[in-house]
Amino acid sequence: MTDPAATVDPQWVIDTNTANIANALAPYDPITATLAWFDTLRAIEDCINLPMADWDDDEFEARLYNLALPPLLRDPRPLLALRPRLVSKFSETFANRFQNLMIQGAAIGAAFAENGLFEMTQGFLSVGTMIGYFQSRRRHFIALLHTLPSACRGRQRVGPLDTLNIFVPLIEMQALQIVGAQQALLIQAARGRLGLPVAPDSELAMLDGSFLEPERARITEMPVTEAALAILATREPQPLDRLFSAAELRNDIIAIEAAYGEFDLTATKFGPAAVFVRRVSHEFVERDFWVAIKPKELERLFNALKLSARLRAELVRPSTDYVINLDSYAPFVLIDGIYRSTVSLLSRFIYYWRSRCLDRSKRYQIRTGFIFEKAVADALERQLFAVQKITRINRHEFDVVTLRDGMIWNVQCKNNMTDLAWIEADPKRFARDLPPAGPAVITRVCRFDIRAAPPAQARRT
Repeated sequence: MTDPAATVDPQWVIDTNTANIANALAPYDPITATLAWFDTLRAIEDCINLPMADWDDDEFEARLYNLALPPLLRDPRPLLALRPRLVSKFSETFANRFQNLMIQGAAIGAAFAENGLFEMTQGFLSVGTMIGYFQSRRRHFIALLHTLPSACRGRQRVGPLDTLNIFVPLIEMQALQIVGAQQALLIQAARGRLGLPVAPDSELAMLDGSFLEPERARITEMPVTEAALAILATREPQPLDRLFSAAELRNDIIAIEAAYGEFDLTATKFGPAAVFVRRVSHEFVERDFWVAIKPKELERLFNALKLSARLRAELVRPSTDYVINLDSYAPFVLIDGIYRSTVSLLSRFIYYWRSRCLDRSKRYQIRTGFIFEKAVADALERQLFAVQKITRINRHEFDVVTLRDGMIWNVQCKNNMTDLAWIEADPKRFARDLPPAGPAVITRVCRFDIRAAPPAQARRT
């Protein structure tokens, strides 16, 4: 018997859930909703990147990450017991953000349980599970940030402690359905291109884990050369009492320039973007995290640096459509007459822009192709395939040749310039770019790490 859910048109699912998100957000006041969500996003970023902190205390780390959230609504003392260490490591305001986020997480987890949504409660069982949950939803959290200023049209105010209760159910019930339907469209088009029958249980498997989006060559895959080390030596000291800072943002840019220096990155269109972000980090960052720029000041800066029309558009891309915002890397959001951003959003943007500037370089394509082959070989070895040193069999050349259970597996690797941002909008184009059926083919498509903070410290995103 055919599964009725499999017969639902994915495009109908996308359109319906997009409309549902817009309708659900309409009653809220755009200013309080956006500003409150900005505050919550900062707490979420803190939570995601908390494992980067060096506690030098295994017992405390175990208590921190294993802290159970559901009991906190009845007895918050285990959470309060962590507070002195958080204050001494960071600050009172950091501890306040963390404490409020944990209570919100406990509350939303309890609400899901009361409504029988037990699978959704899994992300809110402990601090550790909530870190994983926030990582997996980060793309949606940022898409929501871009959607709120235009989709919210009412007068209902949103307080900082209301955000998860209001917005997380929308993401779980509506937004995740959109992404699932987008993947279903890709799979349908791909199977048709390869001459395969419809298979409702098929999935789009990604080579990269940990919520990372595939790209040609991420920063951690690039070799560290002497020239790169010389560039890295120019990094600034960073404050030890915070997870984010303007200095770290500038160091992120230096790390990118060092890692991709062999491709003359600074001589590409990346150069003006790097100058812009550095200027912003020096002149417009408040409390070492927040960015606020008036429209006239932003336009003046654009003109002074002679930024291209394309770069200006990428920095500020307002849209009322949640689906479009899912693929936005724009760091700025216009709210109450001010363009607002954060150092983490600027770092995310500059990492994205790096690839946009390099992807058309033939030398970069060739170089990263070999890097990709190595990544595929390593992934196959982890799955107990024996990678062979030979690449030629019966006069045919293969990228990776492996053995498993007495069978030879020949793998062709295609490190194509295929950005998921537009293949989600045009599944037929994705299918058209697929190689024809033949030997096992692994294709890396290009979207970047949009669920975690980039890049210099290899953060968890």
